[in-house]
Amino acid sequence: MTFTDNGATPIPTSLLSVELSWRSAHALDAHALLLGEDGLVRTPRDAVFFNAPRHPSQAVTLDQEPEPRTARLSVSLPRTESAVVRMVLGVSSEGPLHELAALTVAVRDAAGLVARRDVPAPRSSEVTAISFAEFGRDEDRWLFRPLDRSRAELSQLFEDFGIAPNTAAGCDRISLRRKGFGNRAIESPTAAPPEDPRPDWHPQGATLRWWDGARWSDTTVPLPTPDARVCPHCGRRRGWRVLGAPAPCRSCAAEIEEYLDSWRARAWRVLTGDGPRGTAWAELWTALRYRRIPEDTGRAALRGPGLAYVERLAAFAGEEITAQEVEEFDTALRELDLSGPQVEELRRRMHRGRTLSRLRAGELPVVRTHGLHLDPEERVHLDIEATRIRHLARGERATAGRLIGTNKKLRFIGPEAGIEIPWSRIVSVSIADGLVALAATSARGGAEFDVEDPDLVAAVLEGALRVAKRLTLAPGRRDTRVIPPEIKAQVWHRDGGACIECGATHYLEFDHVIPLSRGGATSPGNLQVLCRSCNRAKGARI
Repeated sequence: MTFTDNGATPIPTSLLSVELSWRSAHALDAHALLLGEDGLVRTPRDAVFFNAPRHPSQAVTLDQEPEPRTARLSVSLPRTESAVVRMVLGVSSEGPLHELAALTVAVRDAAGLVARRDVPAPRSSEVTAISFAEFGRDEDRWLFRPLDRSRAELSQLFEDFGIAPNTAAGCDRISLRRKGFGNRAIESPTAAPPEDPRPDWHPQGATLRWWDGARWSDTTVPLPTPDARVCPHCGRRRGWRVLGAPAPCRSCAAEIEEYLDSWRARAWRVLTGDGPRGTAWAELWTALRYRRIPEDTGRAALRGPGLAYVERLAAFAGEEITAQEVEEFDTALRELDLSGPQVEELRRRMHRGRTLSRLRAGELPVVRTHGLHLDPEERVHLDIEATRIRHLARGERATAGRLIGTNKKLRFIGPEAGIEIPWSRIVSVSIADGLVALAATSARGGAEFDVEDPDLVAAVLEGALRVAKRLTLAPGRRDTRVIPPEIKAQVWHRDGGACIECGATHYLEFDHVIPLSRGGATSPGNLQVLCRSCNRAKGARI
């Protein structure tokens, strides 16, 4: 950085970021005033502050959602109109600023820091608004100069530069009162509310006016021209590509991409907090509309984080999937507008998991069968083709037949001989080496069956067993196989959100190192993150 004799710093004529930071507990609002050669604003629209966060020329934009104890102004010197020769920068607060600590202003371009100033706190305890610096034209270049001006009220500071509070400017009125702070309510032009109640831009004459969801604001921008050769954001003419389509506006594209970077990070915090719902999620899209960025552009920017979020939902769902988890998953897909083979596989996995959970909980279908003698009040829940596997002294023997599960017993009907096992003699239902295995009270009373869909069959038989033995859960209770969310989060963080065997980050599941069937506990030390392939390969082994 270099300085002139009067303390001014030459700065590049480019897109600049004016960043303010302080250490005290003050809540500060930044503002900028665009002045003509007479040192006054040309119209009240030359004031950029909390009620008008963007200049009509888009030369200055105020960040409305900065980090705590910071404020930020985006200044585009190439977009600044030739009639503007100075830009005065300042801050204001609800209370006095004499105890303001370590206020620093830093001006940066794409290459880094270009100017900096430490702003001293005002001595008077009545000051609530100060002007601390300005950008000024010097022939064909711009300079950054320190400035020290303070007033008891922001309205008084604005009056110094030609803005009288509540002064008529055509059909619009400017007010230095902010919405939501006591009697500081914004005044708006009288007009009928739009049909769509969401905050958005709406045409009024030759301008677009911002509707904040409750009232019309004073913020307007020029109505975009239908000419494809003109950028709808800055109003500049765009070049033509070789194939005849207009080229994108480079400066606007860079500005939009810069904003989307921070917007994407904020969206991820909202997703991992309350999810795609509620006030915070709505405010995300309101901020996007305010900057006139199409929602399709925002959804495209969120595809990567969105896929990561729904992968996280599927992984956290675990073995027992509730209706609430499925609804949350489907809502995320709708809000994020996600599609594709990977998304469909996750959707199928969630809905199949919910189906299996309902079956295991005892919500069983009733199947109509023919040619089968049933006891009174006996209902069939399962009727499929199956192969019974028997381990004999002379080797393994497979018998094809029909597996039938009812609310009374389990039957296997084969060409040679069949079996019947009452639910009272069955101890457990599990899957071992791809076979549905039933353990019974007698030494030779168990059975193993090879079926097309072992998970589905085991879920139906487990549900029938639980109903027969009155093991279905009472309302409000949770099964021991359900992993509490806090344990899931701890294991997920420990394993880095990836399979500990192969490092994959897709189709992740929580696995018990020692299976529940072998007495394993649902604890962080007995849980690990595996991908579906590694989990299936591990099976019930330790």
